[in-house]
Amino acid sequence: MPSSPHDALFKATFGQPDIARSELELVLPAGVRAHLDLATLEVLPGSFVDEALQHTHTDLLYAVRAREPREPRGAADAADATDATAATAGATDGTEALVYVVFEHQSSQDAAMPFRLLRYLVRVWERWLRDHPDARKLPIVLPVLLHHGEGRWRMATDFASLLDASPELLEAVRPYQPQFRVVLDDLAALSPDALAARALHALGRLVQLALWSSRSMGRLERAAPLMRALAGTLARDARTRALLVQLYAYLWRAAPPDVAADDIRSILLRVAGPHGAEDVVNAGEQLIEQGQVKGLRVAITHVLAARALPLSELGRARVASCADVAVLTAWLERAAMAASEAEVFATTTG
Repeated sequence: MPSSPHDALFKATFGQPDIARSELELVLPAGVRAHLDLATLEVLPGSFVDEALQHTHTDLLYAVRAREPREPRGAADAADATDATAATAGATDGTEALVYVVFEHQSSQDAAMPFRLLRYLVRVWERWLRDHPDARKLPIVLPVLLHHGEGRWRMATDFASLLDASPELLEAVRPYQPQFRVVLDDLAALSPDALAARALHALGRLVQLALWSSRSMGRLERAAPLMRALAGTLARDARTRALLVQLYAYLWRAAPPDVAADDIRSILLRVAGPHGAEDVVNAGEQLIEQGQVKGLRVAITHVLAARALPLSELGRARVASCADVAVLTAWLERAAMAASEAEVFATTTG
């Protein structure tokens, strides 16, 4: 389960291909975009990151087809064709080239971010080689970072800057070290007006404003009129309403602890407008249910621990992954009397 309110909203939003496409069209350098057919963008399932880091973030992985290189018509075109050929370096004989994009978000400063992303890139390549044992080349993998912390991103975005050496030594060893730079989208460097005006899918802009405004009541008050204007342009289809409910629940969860829930609710109702009031209510109900689920999970493990009844890793995983209040309630009742783990989970699915 995502460990922070940011994670679920990030993945639910940018796990949508059209919203992800608009983000990459905005942040990727023009020279890179020219070689990619972003209309082919596909969101890939699963996680490619270190299991030890799963509790700290949620990652997304996209696959994009590389454009076919043009036939050169002159010196300038010949240079373009050389660049395009480089962009298709992931292709094996007879296959269409893919370029992968690892998309990560960060709400705080992390000096080791280039190293963290390097590990993610290596895991993508490891998966590629497992799936393509005859491949002689690796696909290109682009690291993209969305930062939405308190202040501007102050840490390095290139891997070489993490290496402890003099500039002269770094230059001497450059051909023998990993060389890459992170594509950074730093929301903290932008004003809410600039975020609202970005050339981005409207849902993406709304979510980025929510990420920006979650730090304080003052920020939320400042962003609320802009969010209201954006929300008013959205169609009331099932996907949009589901994301809006998640966004409102996010703003409730991410609010500073000294802010009253009723104050957040008042602002959310202004953002939603009269047609979206039901979405705010649904967000509140969702939070109540999530609180019940979390409480039941904790209660099950505590009751079993108090009774010195061992709970296996598989059992812990079942409890942690179950979001059904009725099932968890049944497990809790059994945990108080069961003689074994098997009796806790007997004849119940979840």
